[in-house]
Amino acid sequence: MPQPEGISWERERLLEALEAYRSGLGDAPLLRKWHGADTLGEDAGQGQTMAFVISTDEVDRHGDVILAEGWKLESYQRNPVFLWAHDYARPVIGRAVAVWQEPHRLLARMEFAPTQFAQEVAMLYQAGYQHGVSVGFKPLRYEERRHEQTGAFLGIRFLEQELLETSAVPVPANRSALRRALDEAPRAGEYLRRLAPTAAERPGGKASLAQALESAWPELSARIDDLGKLAEELVQWVAEVELARGKQAGYVPIGDVLAALREARS
Repeated sequence: MPQPEGISWERERLLEALEAYRSGLGDAPLLRKWHGADTLGEDAGQGQTMAFVISTDEVDRHGDVILAEGWKLESYQRNPVFLWAHDYARPVIGRAVAVWQEPHRLLARMEFAPTQFAQEVAMLYQAGYQHGVSVGFKPLRYEERRHEQTGAFLGIRFLEQELLETSAVPVPANRSALRRALDEAPRAGEYLRRLAPTAAERPGGKASLAQALESAWPELSARIDDLGKLAEELVQWVAEVELARGKQAGYVPIGDVLAALREARS
C-alpha cells in the first residue's frame, strides 16, 4: 500500500501493520477507538447496570469509519470484560450483560463489579462527571477512504472487526475539552491584542503572548491525540499513587487537597 502524504507517523505505522496483516505477514493490530458518548438517557441505569453507546459509524477525528454492521461479537461475548482505561493488568471493573447492534451504532449494558473502585467509576458516570467509553478491537476487513474528486487519502473504513474489550475512559471528555480550548485559541489571541494594541514590541507583553498562542495553536491542534494519551497516562498514574498512598495512615487524597485549595481561592 503506498503511504499517503501528509499523515502522522502513527498513522503510517498503522497502515503498514494493516498491510502486513492483509498480506499474511503479520497479525491484525489491536486498535482502540474512543467514543465520548453519554449513557442512554432514562434507560441508562437499571439497578446495578448502565447502558452505553460504545461505537458509532460516524467519521472520527482520524477520518476513520467503523461500520456498525461489521462488528463480530462472538469472542467478546465469551469474555465480556469492562476494563479501566484498557489496563489489561488491572482487575476488571465490570462486565457486559448484553451487547447488541442497532443501525449505525453498537451498544452494551454494563454491570459494574461490587468493588470500591468500580462503584466509584459507576457513580462518576451516573453523576455526569465521566462520559467516555472505548472499544478495543482487531480489524478483519477494511478499505481506504479517499476523496471522490482528488483521490486524497481521508482515512480508513473498517468493514469487519472483532470486538475484544470495552473500557471506561476519562480521556474522550478531556480530549473534547482540549479540542474546545484549542479552537478558542485564535479568538483568545485576538482578544489579547485588543487589550494591548501598542505592546507588540514589548518582550513578554500581552501582544507577545497573543502571538505565541496563535503560533502554537496549529501544532497543539495537530497533536490532540498525543495530548489525550498523556492525559490518560497522568490519570492512571495519579490513581496508582492514590491507591498506594491511601494505605498510609494520615494520608490525605490529592483530590481533597485540590478541592480545599479551590475553595480557599474562591
